[in-house]
Amino acid sequence: MTRAGGSRHAAAWPIIALALLVLLSIGLLEYLDRPAARRRPVVAERHHGRERPRKESPIPPSHPDARPIESSGEEDWVDTGDEPPRVAIVIDDVGFEEGPALDLARLGVPLTFAILPFQAHTRSLATRLHASGREVILHLPMEPQAYPERNPGEGAVSEGMRPSEIADTVRRALDDVPEAVGVNNHMGSRVTGDPVVMRAVLEVVRDRRLYFLDSRTTSETVAYDMARDMGIPAMERSVFLDDRREASYIEGQVRELLKKARERGTAVGIGHADRVTAAALRRCAGLLRSGEVRIVPASELAGLDRRGSD
Repeated sequence: MTRAGGSRHAAAWPIIALALLVLLSIGLLEYLDRPAARRRPVVAERHHGRERPRKESPIPPSHPDARPIESSGEEDWVDTGDEPPRVAIVIDDVGFEEGPALDLARLGVPLTFAILPFQAHTRSLATRLHASGREVILHLPMEPQAYPERNPGEGAVSEGMRPSEIADTVRRALDDVPEAVGVNNHMGSRVTGDPVVMRAVLEVVRDRRLYFLDSRTTSETVAYDMARDMGIPAMERSVFLDDRREASYIEGQVRELLKKARERGTAVGIGHADRVTAAALRRCAGLLRSGEVRIVPASELAGLDRRGSD
């Protein structure tokens, strides 16, 4: 009995193995017939979810440039929409000496440099600043009310010139600063209020396809309005940064410039290639690099003004 029973069990094993094989094959076929989304393991979906690209802020919140501008307690933020307020800072009187202008160029802020023609360092500074990616404009000497006590320098436009003489004077000055993409007035409180003089100046600016920045050295100026009427990209100075060469005063004027930008959307500040100004702006570098405003070359604001005049 035992030997016969053992023989029957041994004979049954191949049948059992075959049945198990058939069942496994059927199960595998059913699994493969399921949609791929149903077969995917949960672990694989989680992994895929972690690797999906996510849209991130261009500046992480912890980055120094994402911090708001330090408030003096007197500045009110005005929401101008998605576009941050834009500020141009123009450095006048470049050309007398190299040191202050080069110090300012190293601040890492896109300043605009207004270069006087026919000075000792006019050509070297225009070349170096332009090569470094800084915007260069012509700082055109023009006759002030206090002339001759205050002398605007060589190549100045004066009230007694004929329009053809004015045009020739402007062309020579531009030829001495060929990198210039714009023009602003150096002094000029006597002639920027004279429509005849300004038309002769601005016709050359228009012919050269440049922009004009009215430094507003007099409240009687007609330069900005006339430039716009002539279809010239134009802007006007909002704040003088260093009409007093004192560091604390200049820092206060920088704050005033940023305040005006928040109120109006754009603002233009004018400073000078002076060691006190360079040191003060270096102290303000954190403010100027703030994400709440954007420092731009002056040509960008001229373009904005130009679109507004169309």
